[in-house]
Amino acid sequence: MGDDAEEPEEPCDDGESEACGSDVGACRKGTRNCEGGVFGACEGGVEAVAETCNDIDDDCDGATDEDFHVGEACDGPDSDRCNDDRMTCGGCSAGENTLETCDGADNDCDGVVDSDCETGDCQPTLYVTGSTPSSPGCVDFPVEESTSGMIEYPCGGGPVTATLGSVAFSGSVQDGYVSLLGTQIIGPEASPDGCVWEMTHTITGTVSSGALSYAYTETFIQGFNCWYPCTESGTIQVKW
Repeated sequence: MGDDAEEPEEPCDDGESEACGSDVGACRKGTRNCEGGVFGACEGGVEAVAETCNDIDDDCDGATDEDFHVGEACDGPDSDRCNDDRMTCGGCSAGENTLETCDGADNDCDGVVDSDCETGDCQPTLYVTGSTPSSPGCVDFPVEESTSGMIEYPCGGGPVTATLGSVAFSGSVQDGYVSLLGTQIIGPEASPDGCVWEMTHTITGTVSSGALSYAYTETFIQGFNCWYPCTESGTIQVKW
């Protein structure tokens, strides 16, 4: 025989009554009466029922809507990807749409900062990671490795300005694609062969990729016994 049998209740006096049940949450205590020396069933109270999402403690355990995650963060039916809304009995609330603004923060919570922006003016840093000349004997005037500068452009696209080293660039951004041009005239006092050259620098690529292409060419203008023109190509890192 098992030892888990219920303990018999203490005898009572006929006509005696006492409160029974619970008054936690939606439950309300009832009353049971003594008849024949034992208490009868609990009557007149409100018993626990299965918990539903209604802001009431239906199962009378001291917690309300505990199985429905009410109040927890969630991503509602809006255009952003942020858990900036709250769970309700009717589902996740619809919070405000969060646009990615060029401000150094991941406003739309997609793990990408600024480069996928929808509004604002952007000013990421450009960092030259290196370039390779067309010939080992070239003495040219490229944008040197480790040179840095800043590119400024409106998030929706438009005119662009940038400076790297002593070279000023201008151009445009369209659908995230940047095209920049910078030119310099090197006179006979600065060029290694005493001739006059035009130095052309270009930067192209998709800004959000984080890497742009750099190219350098030389165009002869005037002089005698001038060297053969050189070119260089390299990469520029975009740092947000």
